[in-house]
Amino acid sequence: MELINTNDVSLGLAPYDILGFKSEEELNLEISKLIRTRTEFDNKTKVISK
Repeated sequence: MELINTNDVSLGLAPYDILGFKSEEELNLEISKLIRTRTEFDNKTKVISK
C-alpha cells in the first residue's frame, strides 16, 4: 500500500498558522482552555479512591 499524503509536523515545532490559528496569542488561549481545571474539581480537596 502506498502512502499518498505524508506530513511530518510535530506539534512542538509547527508554527501556529500551520496548526490552524491566526496568531500565537490565539494558540496560547486555546492551550490555556485545555489545561484549565474544571470547575467541579476546584472545590474538591480530598481524593476518594476505592
